[in-house]
Amino acid sequence: MHPPVQRLMAALAARGHEVRAAAAARPVEQATLVLGPGIDIDPMALGVLLGAWRTAPRARVLVISLLGVHPDARERRLRRLWEVEERARGSGMPSLTLRLAPLVGPQSPLWLKLRSRPRLPRGGRQLLNPVFEDDVVETLDRALSDRAPWDGWFELVGEEAMTLAELAELAASGASLPRGSGEWEPPLAEMREHRLSEARPWREHFDLQPASVRQAVPGWFA
Repeated sequence: MHPPVQRLMAALAARGHEVRAAAAARPVEQATLVLGPGIDIDPMALGVLLGAWRTAPRARVLVISLLGVHPDARERRLRRLWEVEERARGSGMPSLTLRLAPLVGPQSPLWLKLRSRPRLPRGGRQLLNPVFEDDVVETLDRALSDRAPWDGWFELVGEEAMTLAELAELAASGASLPRGSGEWEPPLAEMREHRLSEARPWREHFDLQPASVRQAVPGWFA
């Protein structure tokens, strides 16, 4: 499973949600099938999995996707995720798709990478809507706890647009980390396919006010 999904599932387990690896077998009670960036399953096998899940009582599908997903995306993983989204939407089950902006938080890989003062591609001019990782966990918690309607697709993005260089400058306001800390998450090639997005649909659907990354950063160094 892709690292962001692993972290998010672990955070949900810490909140009391039961998280288990899925198998191509019919669940015996209400269950949520989670598909994400690490699911590199061929279309036939995915169809079998969705077909088995569809026969379960009150079964549903959650797709943890990424910004930049498009059938004509340059990066293969983004094109593949579009196919997964489409399969989920056409499965006949309630489906919810969440496209994640770059996740930031005191222990997120991207934040740790930026604290190591890496060289920024193209001078860090890439525009981003970084989102606080805890807000993504809260969104998933509300969805799985039926505190939000289970339908549609939403881009989970911060309301502050900033360049990669500006985000790196925030990271540089604390003590630096050793070279090699963290990682580019998502990979830089995928990040280049991001476009600025609007947080309002996500905010209203989940009745959530996303945290300001700029305001939260000082507390991460406390």
